[in-house]
Amino acid sequence: MGNVVDRLKVIVFIALVITISCSGTPLLAAATSPERTIVILTESNRAISKTLGKHLATNLQLLSNQFQVEVIEDFAGKLESTDSLVVTVGQVPLQRLLASGYQGAYLATLITPLEYQTLMSAAPNAKGAAIYHQAPILRQMLLFKELYPKGRRVGILISPEEQGKIDTLQALALKVNLILEYEVVAEPESLSKSLLKLINRTDAIIATNDNKIYNRSTIKSILLTLYRHNKFLLGADKNFIKPGSVATTYTTMQQLLDEVVDAINFYFSHNSQLPSTHFSNRFSVSFNNDVARSLNLVVRKESHYTDIIQATEINFGGVDVYE
Repeated sequence: MGNVVDRLKVIVFIALVITISCSGTPLLAAATSPERTIVILTESNRAISKTLGKHLATNLQLLSNQFQVEVIEDFAGKLESTDSLVVTVGQVPLQRLLASGYQGAYLATLITPLEYQTLMSAAPNAKGAAIYHQAPILRQMLLFKELYPKGRRVGILISPEEQGKIDTLQALALKVNLILEYEVVAEPESLSKSLLKLINRTDAIIATNDNKIYNRSTIKSILLTLYRHNKFLLGADKNFIKPGSVATTYTTMQQLLDEVVDAINFYFSHNSQLPSTHFSNRFSVSFNNDVARSLNLVVRKESHYTDIIQATEINFGGVDVYE
């Protein structure tokens, strides 16, 4: 009798499997077939690109077994499928991706606003977005206000190709009760003259990521000139702090990773819709305390500055691109 019952159980099980297969429902599909395909394009000759790509892949795979992640160095081929999300790490991978004729979605990282906007001007129909890890000028303005409350005028040195951003930046400055002055540095030889003119009209200068203006050959001279006039520089990123910039806001690589993972989750949970191009919402603040003391600036805890800056940015209603 027991053998008959066991045989009946086997027959019922087989019948159930056949029924499921015929109905189009794959058995154990959730455990064996990742639903989300992500291709990460990096540059083998840039350590930061390789490292960020590697850690991003690891974070995604640890997050869920529903992610199928592929990392490709020095992409030079063609991606046929548009079902996957491509994450580019650096300017060159995005440039190569767009040149390949890829028609799917992409998320650009480790790229500057100028680099991204230049590529987009040549590919207006591209279906993607970018996350900038650089500090936006507005965020540095807000740091200036908290660090030097009696100050009202800030300045920036810009290249001719960046001059089109001035109206937007000056409007943003007025919103936070500041006046933004600027000087255009048309050629390296005019840097000193432009700097002195700007110093005479401002309380401090906000550095940008323009390496034509701020580089190893110029940074020492810029800082010494400011210091002699009892003025200071807010760095474009943390690399400016050690040479003598008094402070900066910046996004760490882990903060950028978290921001990118959030954007990827948003894409797959919002019907393949990417968040708009934006500066990272996650950031930290760094100070050169020796320089601050020499200028009689009182430095408070980092959380004081991050909390106030984040609250102000939220009140702005989500300004996505500051510069």
